[in-house]
Amino acid sequence: MQQSTVSFPLKQDTASQPAAKAAGQERVLAAADAADHATRAEAGTLPVVRPFTWRSIRATVRDRWRYVLGVCTGMTVIVAVLIWFVGAAAHTPMAVALAGLAAVVAATLLLVGALDVSSWRVRQITAVIEQIAGGDFDARVPARGPGDIGALSHAVNRMAERLQRQSRKRNRERDRLHTVLHVMDDGVIILNKHGYVSIFNPAAARILNVAAADALNKTFVQVVRDYRIAEVWLACIKEGGEQSATLELANEAYVRVVVTPFLRGAANGYLVLLQDLSHLHRLETVRRDFVSNLSHELRTPLASIKALVDTLRDGAIEDPPAAVRFLERMDVEVDEMTQMVQELLELSRIESGQAPLRLFPSTVAQLVEPVIERLRAQAGRAGLTLNVVLPANLPEVMVDADRVRTVILNLVHNAIKFTPPEGQVTVSARVALDAVVIAVADTGIGIPADDIPRIFERFYKADRARSGGGTGLGLAIAKHTVHAHNGRIWVESTEGVGSTFFFTLPLVYLPLTNQ
Repeated sequence: MQQSTVSFPLKQDTASQPAAKAAGQERVLAAADAADHATRAEAGTLPVVRPFTWRSIRATVRDRWRYVLGVCTGMTVIVAVLIWFVGAAAHTPMAVALAGLAAVVAATLLLVGALDVSSWRVRQITAVIEQIAGGDFDARVPARGPGDIGALSHAVNRMAERLQRQSRKRNRERDRLHTVLHVMDDGVIILNKHGYVSIFNPAAARILNVAAADALNKTFVQVVRDYRIAEVWLACIKEGGEQSATLELANEAYVRVVVTPFLRGAANGYLVLLQDLSHLHRLETVRRDFVSNLSHELRTPLASIKALVDTLRDGAIEDPPAAVRFLERMDVEVDEMTQMVQELLELSRIESGQAPLRLFPSTVAQLVEPVIERLRAQAGRAGLTLNVVLPANLPEVMVDADRVRTVILNLVHNAIKFTPPEGQVTVSARVALDAVVIAVADTGIGIPADDIPRIFERFYKADRARSGGGTGLGLAIAKHTVHAHNGRIWVESTEGVGSTFFFTLPLVYLPLTNQ
C-alpha cells in the first residue's frame, strides 16, 4: 500500500514572508493566465483586446515570441555592425549616412521578412476560407500553436465542419423531398411569392400534360393554362388561406386543386396540390352502372314472377294446364336469377383470391374441343359455321382446365349470339413469346368503339346487345379468370364487321408452374 508523504515548509524569516507570498501569487496568476489563454486559443474564443495596450502587447509577445526573438537578434546584429563600422576608423559623414541607410534597409528587410512569415499563415487561412466559400467543405487549415492565428485556424476549421454537417443535412432533406415528390401520385407545385414555379413533380407534369423542364421558372398561369385553376390560386391570395376546387380538365381527368400559403406566410410562397380523382370517378361511374344494370337484370324476372303469381291468384290456378305452364315459367325465371347470383358469387371469389386454381399441364386442344362440341349444335341452329384452327405443334399450358373452358365457353357463346345467320365463328391459337394466345373471332355485328373500354365490366352491355339475354357477367368472369392465370385479355372489333377476343395462357415452364 502506497503511503502519502506530507512535507512541511521550513519556517522563514518574518520579514521575507510578504515578499515570498506576493511572488507566489504572481506566479500562480501568471500560470493561470497562460493556461486560460491556451484553452481559449484551442477553443477559438479569445477575448477581443484593444490594441496598443499593455495587455495586448504582452499577449502578442507571448504568442509570437519566436518572431520577437528573431527581430531582436537581427536588430542587435545590425546595431553591432553599425557601431563597429563607426568606431573602427574615421569616416566621412557621407559614409556614416550610407552605413546608417544600409542599417535602416537591413532592419526594414528584417521586419518585412518577419511580417511575411506571419502573414503567410493569414494567407493560408484566407485560401482555405475561399475554398470553403466555393463549396469545398473538406478544406481545413493546419491549426498549429496558440495565439490569435491558432484561434482563427481553429475557428475556421470548426466553421467548415459545421457547414459540412449542415450541407449534409440539407442534402439528406433535399433527397428525401425529391424522393417523396417523385413517388407521390398527387401533383405538387411550389410557387414563390411572385407566382413563379420553383418545384414541379412528375405527377403534376402527368396531370397537366406539361413537361417538367418547361414548367420551371414560369408563371403559374403559363404552366396550368386553365383559368379555373388559376382562379383557385387567386382566391388563395385574396383570402390568405387554403382554397380548393374539384375540376374536370380537358383530357377527361377529374382533379381536386388545393392551394395553400406556406405556414410562415404567403411571403414565402404557395403550395399547390393536384389530386387526380379520375380513378375514383371511374369507380363511382362503374358503381352507379352496376347498380343500374343489376336493377335492370333483376326487374324483368321479378316482374314476370309477380305477373304470373297475380294471374294464378286471380283464378288461373283453377285451370291445371295453365297453372302448370305458369309454374314452369316461374321456375325458368327463378333459375335465371339463381344463375345470376351464382355467377356473382363466383366472380367475387375469383376477384378476392378465394377461388384457388388447380393448375395442371394441358394441351390447347383439351381446352377448346370440348367447348366446341358442346356448342356446335347451338351454332347449327343459328345457321353459323363453327371453325377450329389449332396448329399441331402448340406447347402445353399450365392452367385450371375447367375455368379456362368456362372462359372459352363464354366467348364462343357471345360470338354465336351476336353473329347473324350464315356467319362464321373461328377459334384459333398461336404461340407468343412466353404464352399461348387463344383467339375467338366472329363475323357478327361488332362492338361500338365507345363500349370497348367497358365491355369487361360486370353487367355492362351495349344497347343493341340487351335483347340477347344473358346475365352480363360472362366477360367479367373471363377477365378475372385470365388475370388469375397471369394472363391478359383484350378485344379488337369493328362495328358491322365483327369482333375478335384474345387472351393469353402461360406456358408450362414459366415460374407460375412452381406456385
